[in-house]
Amino acid sequence: MYNLGMRPPSDLLDTISKLAELDAETRKGAVRNLAERQQDLADAEINTYVFERLISGCSSARAAVRLGYTTALGTILTSKAGELWNLDKVLAVANKKMDLAEKTVGTGHAIGQFLVLAAYAQSKNLKEAEVFEIVEQSKKIRDAAPSLAFSQINLLCSLAVKAKESVFQKSIAPTVEMYLEGLNSQYTPENVYLALRLRISHSNTVAKYAKFVKKDGSCQFSDDQYPKILAALKRCDYATLQVFLPILIKTSIESACFEKMYLKVLEPWALSSNETKVFDRILSIVNHYFEFGGDAKLIVVVFTKEVLNRMETATRGKGQFRLMSKKVEDFTDCIKSKLSDLRDEDAYETLKALEKSGNVDKACGTGLTTALLSNLGKKQISAWIKDNLSNQDEVRKIVTAFSNWNEASRITVLTALLAQKATETSQSVVASIVDSLFYVKTRAGEFASIQISDKNEQILRQLVVAVQGEEEVKKAEKSIGKASLRKKSLLILWYVTRLWSRIAANSDDSSAYDSDSSEILAIAKNESDDNNALVFVDLLLSILSREQKFHRTPTAFAFVHAIPSLKSKDLYHIIETAMMSEAELAGNEAEDMEDEEGMPFDESEIPTRSEEDDDSDFDEEEEEEEDDEENEAVDQELLDKLNIALGDAAPRESSSDVEMDDLDDEEMQKMDERLAAAFKAIAPKATKSQKRNAKNVEALKMKIADLLLIGISSKELSEQNKVKLVVPLLKWAKLDAKTHDKVAQKALELVNIIIKMKFTEVSEKDALQLMKEVLEEAQTTTNILIVDVVARCVTFVLKISSKDGKTMSSGVRKEFQLLFDNYLKNVEGKVPSNFVIQPIADLPLLFIDQLGMLIDAGFDEQNRIFKRTEILGATALIFSKQVLQETKIKSAIIKKIGKLSAAYFQNVIDSDKSELKPRLFGTILQLVLKVTSCVQTDEQHLNILRESLESVIQKMSEGEVFVHLKKINPTCHHIIGKSINGAFSSIKKNLEIEN
Repeated sequence: MYNLGMRPPSDLLDTISKLAELDAETRKGAVRNLAERQQDLADAEINTYVFERLISGCSSARAAVRLGYTTALGTILTSKAGELWNLDKVLAVANKKMDLAEKTVGTGHAIGQFLVLAAYAQSKNLKEAEVFEIVEQSKKIRDAAPSLAFSQINLLCSLAVKAKESVFQKSIAPTVEMYLEGLNSQYTPENVYLALRLRISHSNTVAKYAKFVKKDGSCQFSDDQYPKILAALKRCDYATLQVFLPILIKTSIESACFEKMYLKVLEPWALSSNETKVFDRILSIVNHYFEFGGDAKLIVVVFTKEVLNRMETATRGKGQFRLMSKKVEDFTDCIKSKLSDLRDEDAYETLKALEKSGNVDKACGTGLTTALLSNLGKKQISAWIKDNLSNQDEVRKIVTAFSNWNEASRITVLTALLAQKATETSQSVVASIVDSLFYVKTRAGEFASIQISDKNEQILRQLVVAVQGEEEVKKAEKSIGKASLRKKSLLILWYVTRLWSRIAANSDDSSAYDSDSSEILAIAKNESDDNNALVFVDLLLSILSREQKFHRTPTAFAFVHAIPSLKSKDLYHIIETAMMSEAELAGNEAEDMEDEEGMPFDESEIPTRSEEDDDSDFDEEEEEEEDDEENEAVDQELLDKLNIALGDAAPRESSSDVEMDDLDDEEMQKMDERLAAAFKAIAPKATKSQKRNAKNVEALKMKIADLLLIGISSKELSEQNKVKLVVPLLKWAKLDAKTHDKVAQKALELVNIIIKMKFTEVSEKDALQLMKEVLEEAQTTTNILIVDVVARCVTFVLKISSKDGKTMSSGVRKEFQLLFDNYLKNVEGKVPSNFVIQPIADLPLLFIDQLGMLIDAGFDEQNRIFKRTEILGATALIFSKQVLQETKIKSAIIKKIGKLSAAYFQNVIDSDKSELKPRLFGTILQLVLKVTSCVQTDEQHLNILRESLESVIQKMSEGEVFVHLKKINPTCHHIIGKSINGAFSSIKKNLEIEN
């Protein structure tokens, strides 16, 4: 034994201590370090000390210690230092350090001894006697700690695989057979695992006892064995499950019985768990299935009715079921990734199996069937279409899969759909597919693009040929081809309208599309007509006005590609259409209905009967009489309701009618209530109709706004035309601000998009015209959003008028000064503050030359306090280091600021402090602080400011003045970002004035 009087080197002891660290990387480093110290371990005493410590450490109560020491023990046993240690020597130390008979720590010692056995078995080339001794020692450990039964079985399996057949039969087989005999009475996790683990390497031995194992090592389970295996699986704890479940799944895959194993064992086990863990278990099964090379086609078996119900509950449920939705998503994503690898016939077979399971996509919320449908070849697509063409839910999936198919497959599917009688579903599917042929790239404020590739255009043409015939298509192409303008727009739109006509489920819709196609040909033919472009625009708006959503993309395509041929008046016409009244946009139907519902009409429109009319046919008279009778019936019904409501006040045939004046107050009140009820019964019809019309009109206006958005974002629309759209859009926003708030906001968004763009080709004349017109529009509105957009427009005009970004053009400067003067004079109260303040805040460089005007206005006591505060606050924004890096401030301006500020502060000192305006004071203080901060590097400017401000600033910090200023400190702190005292301290520091 090791002499305790001699200690190993301290660094070696430190290394051993690190084996017990919680951090895995630290432990691994310590193991490597220890294994490299072969010179130290060559010393017999140090060697003995290290091994005894490692062996005893394997029984530690801390898992990290057991891991570190066991790993180190196994590693050193394989090195030269381990040659001195045979099994007997190791077990002698283990029995001494970890006595299995000690009841209080018996389990811990059993774990330690087992780890020592495992480390030794894995590290040495075992002799036959050592194998037998390890097996016997493992039995003793199992007897002392039955909880280690599965670990012992695992050790036996490792020994069996590693040992020669002769050694196995003599030293291991007796113990193995003893455990396998238990299969005759009960399936435990241990004996089932043992049979599955050794079924190939020692199939003859296992087959004697395990009826489900054949002599060739394969497995064939009978129906009565599945419940027993399920019971064994349910008995597994967490650690046992980590090795038992994988081998069970691997065996079922290799033995081609996974489907039955899943249905009878794996799924019942998964569903027996807590609700929130069900899909964790199923996902674990699926992962192991693919890990062991399972065929993706067979994984469909997991979508049983019970699992689908659980999935639907998880994806749509509330409370704790929401926790399961992410697990369902992970589970289905895993399967989807594998199914996406299937192609052609494999994908078709799996798709059919999946469809038999039920509505999987609905349950899991993931397009599993669509992913498979996307991978079908032409042959399989034809077969699938034949089977599912009458199933509307399945047909809808074509839209998603369409983009993944080749051209031949696409034509096959669409031809099949077009050959069928049109339904709402087939119309929706084909229209959506046609929509998908266009490539749309548009984002607000960026350049838009809507294209159709040559390949997709050819597909479109082939479909039209299929429904129209080659001759008809060539005839239309020849007619449109003669046009020099809008040729692309008209041709594609003609193709699309012909398809829309063929797939329309409603005969009226089909007729409307036929009319559109004819009008397209007429537009191409009458290109020289002055109103031709307006007719084209009206056609697009007419198509957009219909309810179907699939009209938008082809219409937008036609519009975008026609933009180079459109003039300003054509674009204005679009906005003017959006500004039409609801009655005009809703059509004559709404107006007719208003007349029917009793709305006022002009009596002059009632036709008078002439003498010639008396000679009309008898049939016409009879029809008129019938109409009169119907009207009388309606009127009589209304009359009866009103008579009941009027009660005693109703008109009578006799002369004893009660006059209204004869009724007392109580009777009058009752009559009012009855009349209200009678009229209320009639009113809802008109109200519902009006609401429906208003909704349809708003939808059309929003579509028009989207169309304009695409136009504004197009490179083909000139800068001049974009700028000219601003005022019409403002007018539109003003018109709809009260009735269609969303539409008004959309119109204002379009204006904002335009004025945020960079323009280089807009003339000063156009800029000035825009400024005058937007200001004129602002005169007739108080809407805050519109006023704010007008302020942005003013800023926009100033920006585009400046060529260098630092100076305004003379014309625009003059116009802004006029606006500024009107603001100060409050002309008719029609110039809001942000019309002049926002441009200063957004474009400070442009107002360097205007500083004198701004400062004079801000300090002029004749101006209103509010306006002075706003102007000086905006002026303060000009004094930033970023602005002053671009330009230089004149000394005269600095002097004026110093002089006027000093005068203001002196007035504060001399006047009644109770009349002090906190916001104005804080704004002027902010201006002085910013100016002094920006001119620190200019000695001339500093001297000018110091001369003006030094005396008065010193007074502001003294006595009664300072006390009064404290009262307005919160307001000033909000404006400046620091206290008044702090602001004055900073100013003194900037001007180098001593405190």
